Amino acid sequence: MKPTLKITIGVIAVLVGLGFVLPAVALWRTQGSLPAASIGLLMLGLVLAVAGLYAGATGVRRSRG
Repeated sequence: MKPTLKITIGVIAVLVGLGFVLPAVALWRTQGSLPAASIGLLMLGLVLAVAGLYAGATGVRRSRG
């Protein structure tokens, strides 16, 4: 896979992951606890964000050398 495509996919995955994480964290802050569905979305967002960071980092590493 081309490094540019890998970096782009990584950036999109991070943004989508944060799109799941931030509403769950805001709900946690206002209510003091999370319903089960929000915990699932929080975990999904964390996995997407970490996978996006990994994909972007490997794309940058391959494009530089």
